[in-house]
Amino acid sequence: MPDRMSKTPQVSVVLPTYNEALSLPVVVPRILEVLGEAGLDGEVIVVDDDSPDGTAAVADELAQTLPLVVVRRSGERGLAKAVLAGFDASRAQVCVVMDADGSHPAEALPAMVRLVLDDKADLVVGSRNLTGGGSRNWSVFSQMKSRLAATLAFGVTTMTDPTTGFMAVRRSLLKDLPLNPVGWKIVLEIAVKASPLRIAEVPIVFTDRELGESKQSLLVFAQYLRHLSQLYAFRFPALAEFVRFCLVGFSGLFVDLGVVIAIKERLQLDTRLCAVFGFAAAVTTNFLLNRRWSFAGAQQVPWLSSYAAFVLSSLLGLSVRILVMHGLIEVAGLDQGRGYWWASRSPQL
Repeated sequence: MPDRMSKTPQVSVVLPTYNEALSLPVVVPRILEVLGEAGLDGEVIVVDDDSPDGTAAVADELAQTLPLVVVRRSGERGLAKAVLAGFDASRAQVCVVMDADGSHPAEALPAMVRLVLDDKADLVVGSRNLTGGGSRNWSVFSQMKSRLAATLAFGVTTMTDPTTGFMAVRRSLLKDLPLNPVGWKIVLEIAVKASPLRIAEVPIVFTDRELGESKQSLLVFAQYLRHLSQLYAFRFPALAEFVRFCLVGFSGLFVDLGVVIAIKERLQLDTRLCAVFGFAAAVTTNFLLNRRWSFAGAQQVPWLSSYAAFVLSSLLGLSVRILVMHGLIEVAGLDQGRGYWWASRSPQL
């Protein structure tokens, strides 16, 4: 078994795995061969999420003769968090993350690692969208999905291929970084949260896996959208709070109208009185949602005083609404039958 402590490697290549027993015997030797030919001292760190196909056992066998470290995770899964576990196990100057299925070309490793070691970049990514890059054996749907994902990330990064999973990063850059990745795009997470930093890109040709089964799905893309929303909120906190505030306000319209309809249909009260109950329900739910979700730090403010201030600031809108409703009811008789629906659609919160 290689003595890991005998020499500190220059680069640690982290391979997050789940059911990659077939690919590891091919991918790991190829990575180490490429690094060795480039004169780079490297190791591979396999982080396995309790694969049922025996991936960890295959990795253990390879570790008998190769500079390979096996990190087992049980009870939780997730590519991004597996990568972070690999980074924690590294002692090298440069950490690399790449797919364990052979999709990312090992031949690009020396150029990516050297850019960091030579202090020309803090983070280097393999891009499919540069001249000389591209994809092979990839379905049209997958390519369209990748392009859409890249377009959606335009507001948070300048990378040409923000959804790439191939990255070399200075390990010291990761210290104390507030990483909270969702799903699979740890590269984008680091690029956004470590900003400003020097980012370089190297063209790569992505090859769809030939061994094992693909893990891409619409659920994975949904996770990416959730992750992206968090990164936008991180990069533009004021705008994110405003958008959330508007969404909460919009939801209040439905709460208000629902309460008005429920009370009017069951108790046949005056529509103006129903509107007061609708206002009370909507202003309360809006306050609670804004306090819990819209504004960072809102829960640090005493809730009673902030609730009173929120209600008082909304009373003007209620006053205008009641006056308009009163006019519609008295002039047009809209309190009869289902006419109250129209009256209740007067200016709301």
